[in-house]
Amino acid sequence: MAIGIEALLLVGLGGSIGACLRYLVSGTVPLLKGLPTGTLLVNVIGSTILSTLTFLSEPYASFHLINIGILGSFTTFSTFAYESFKLLEEGRTALFVSNITLNLLLCLSGVYIGQQITSLI
Repeated sequence: MAIGIEALLLVGLGGSIGACLRYLVSGTVPLLKGLPTGTLLVNVIGSTILSTLTFLSEPYASFHLINIGILGSFTTFSTFAYESFKLLEEGRTALFVSNITLNLLLCLSGVYIGQQITSLI
């Protein structure tokens, strides 16, 4: 599969936008009793938007820009994994479990919400 220059540029542009949005959102949301809520928030927002666009099941020109570029760099699974590991390493087991549980349940809820939004369209 050949990657076109236009698609590559759209992914790059979207990636820089998503990275900046991630920095702004996760950097401004305070910890909630030690829980990294900024990362949780971007993961939930990203899951909801990505699933809404995907469940629309219609091809659109902005796929590379939005899905791969913006949302790919906006969501933060690697940060989530690192922050979870640090909580465990620091002996904060309750926060470790809470962080994993909330990310999993809320992001799956975001996917469900995205699917429900598309059924209304």
